Amino acid sequence: MKNYILLFCFLLVGSVAVAQQKALYSQYMTNYYLLNPAVAGVEKDWNFKAGYRNQWTGFEGAPKTFYVSAETALFKRTIGKRMARPYHGAGGYIYSDQTGPITQTGVLLSYAYHVPINRSLYLSSGVFGGVQQYRFDENKIHLADGSNERDPVTQQGSINAFMPDLSVGTYLHSEEFFVGASLFQVLGNKINKNREVEDPARLSRHLFVSGGYNFDVNRNITVTPSALIKYVNPAPIQADFNVRGEYHFTKRRKTVYDDMVWAGISYRTQDAVVGLVGVQFKEQFRLSYTYDITVSKMRHYSAGSHEIVLGFRMP
Repeated sequence: MKNYILLFCFLLVGSVAVAQQKALYSQYMTNYYLLNPAVAGVEKDWNFKAGYRNQWTGFEGAPKTFYVSAETALFKRTIGKRMARPYHGAGGYIYSDQTGPITQTGVLLSYAYHVPINRSLYLSSGVFGGVQQYRFDENKIHLADGSNERDPVTQQGSINAFMPDLSVGTYLHSEEFFVGASLFQVLGNKINKNREVEDPARLSRHLFVSGGYNFDVNRNITVTPSALIKYVNPAPIQADFNVRGEYHFTKRRKTVYDDMVWAGISYRTQDAVVGLVGVQFKEQFRLSYTYDITVSKMRHYSAGSHEIVLGFRMP
């Protein structure tokens, strides 16, 4: 088992400059804001959420992610029965993502501008701006025969770098559907600025494209199929295909404020099948949980992945 752990960490560190660096979320359906700054303000209320993910349970050095986010709309108004006015969205989140010897911590603030195309359809653009700390602990890597000093990754020693971070996105949304695209780590900053290193590690740009549609089955039930495509060069494209059903406890027209329960299933290519359950109660509180059943080769050494999200809505 120790050999697999060592191999996992070695491959992870050796490819971190050019492969997946952003944290993985199975519950992005409950908090799209993490993947696109243009989502800030889609709902008019303040939305506070905290999430924790423990990936590949039982595997030493496996990813663990924690975040807290908040976002809201600013100056969102309609003019009688005519077209709505443009409005603003704002928010921010902090996160910590640890994978073996690598820890990434960041603080990001966001701004979004929503322009109405008609009374119910909006196109928004947004930006995340902040700072990211990247830490690599050389002491957590032990290669055979004392070859740490010769390996191109470990010979640079430990790294503790602070870098500005910038991400952009756009989002087309209504009550019935949404389509969005975002690009993270736009600046592509150098992680190690040591001039003696010929090819320094960088923060890779990550592209996310998502879309979904809300089908009203009846007054109480809504079914939402959606998809998310993720790409970072030179890693292969990864896609999530999801379907989620909501049951609203209401005797009137459904709204986002209803007490409700939901369940869903997702398939992430090359990785896992995901089950999702959740509840909203007292029109303000949310709790959701996902369990990933790993289908990649990692399944032989892991008991799956867990993720939990707590939410609070403040009018």
